[in-house]
Amino acid sequence: MKPIKIGNDNLNATFISYGARIVDIRMVENEIPLILGFPDIADYLNDNSYLGAIVGRVANRIAYGKAKIGHNLCEFDKNEHSIQTLHGGAESCAFQNWQVEQNNDTSVTFALSEPDGHMGFPGKCHLKVKYEINPPMCLKITMQAISDKDGICNLASHPYFCLDKSGDISAHELQIRAKHYLPVNDLSIPTGEVKLVSNSRFNFLRPRKLTQIVACSEKAIDHNFCLSKSQTALREVAILSSSLSNITMTISSTEAGLQLYTGHHLSSTPNGYNKRSYAPFSGLCLEPQAWPDAPNHRSFPSIFLPANTLYQQISNFEFKMRR
Repeated sequence: MKPIKIGNDNLNATFISYGARIVDIRMVENEIPLILGFPDIADYLNDNSYLGAIVGRVANRIAYGKAKIGHNLCEFDKNEHSIQTLHGGAESCAFQNWQVEQNNDTSVTFALSEPDGHMGFPGKCHLKVKYEINPPMCLKITMQAISDKDGICNLASHPYFCLDKSGDISAHELQIRAKHYLPVNDLSIPTGEVKLVSNSRFNFLRPRKLTQIVACSEKAIDHNFCLSKSQTALREVAILSSSLSNITMTISSTEAGLQLYTGHHLSSTPNGYNKRSYAPFSGLCLEPQAWPDAPNHRSFPSIFLPANTLYQQISNFEFKMRR
């Protein structure tokens, strides 16, 4: 699990093969860690919060750990509350050691093969993720998968962002270009409704401070924002910024959804960067992906992946410093 560092004159990022994880992102000029991470790489082996990991074969949740694929009802590993599937199961790709397929100064590619039936998912599946640092300060993530049987696929990258040194996201401002979101039940499973964000706490169409969420005067969020009804060309989907550091991150993606998770379940982690043990709201996740529990909702964009067909998603995370 030797760390692999890539970068240019403006931005550096570090990765490990365990879970094909991104473990550090920093601008050259100020050295603020822009994501949560552990200086001791061994601590990732006990991490259950998916810090920086690639999650799948199906990111997010599958209700009751079941879904119909073609004419077959498939049952997956129920690793959340022993009721449902979260991020592909207890031994998903986030907890496996990927192979380094390619590496140079500005990019690294990890690859993983999962056997037919792994965590209940049909087909031998080959997964690949390529990380690239592009000028001036852009991290590009390209994820691919191909299986020899009909199946389902929805990969996601799961870093926790905090763009300043304060220790939490209260000074952050967030904008999401989504007019709809998915309400969820008590188990964070979508109800099937698609609701307008207007006149709700999910309205981030204009930049909005996260102060009240961190103060718990507004409820925390772990919901999908509906960007489109299918994958599209790369387009801007969200902007996160900190008034303390003047750092801004703009996310562009091909994906139909964006999961916002405000990091409210983080607690008592090993010491992270700046010797901090991470607590609720120490960082937030903005995860481009398909809509959660899609196989169990006919009206949701499909995540069906036909045999021998390439799955691909691309997301850019572009950082800037306001002067």
